Amino acid sequence: MPSIREAAEDLELDVSNVHYHIRNLEKMGLMARTGGHRGVRLVSPTSKVIPFLGYVACGKPITILEEVDEHVQIPENMILSGYAHYALRASGNSMIKAGIKDGDLLVIRKQPDADDGDIAVVATDEPPFETATLKTIYHKKEALLLKPENDELESYVVRKGEIRGKLVGVIRNLTS
Repeated sequence: MPSIREAAEDLELDVSNVHYHIRNLEKMGLMARTGGHRGVRLVSPTSKVIPFLGYVACGKPITILEEVDEHVQIPENMILSGYAHYALRASGNSMIKAGIKDGDLLVIRKQPDADDGDIAVVATDEPPFETATLKTIYHKKEALLLKPENDELESYVVRKGEIRGKLVGVIRNLTS
């Protein structure tokens, strides 16, 4: 893949024009940024591009960093029309009995609530230093019970928990 500067030279265009066309291809879902100076790739017509927002704890909650600087390509059948989706990388082993391993790519449907027994991303502190975790959730009176899917870990209750989305897919790289 050529760099943006190399593409501009080869096409005899200004760098700003190449940026403009890349942004339009991203908006159409035909190209995705992957980071780095050669960080773009074509997207399959049967897949969608969603923002990658970083890591989520599958264990003790970690700080939320919701800065979109990268996008990932996922199968189109993981997307439900009418909802925003985003991707997170699993960090930890609290969800292994649910088939979620450290390093898995998680597809999250952005929504403010989930049913009992759903696996959800839950913010557990208040801004600006929010932390989040991925757990099976159960609603309690004015609280959420967060249940890890690992027999070595205990469930716990959070009173100020806020659901940020529901897990709808897991993508695992078997080569690493």
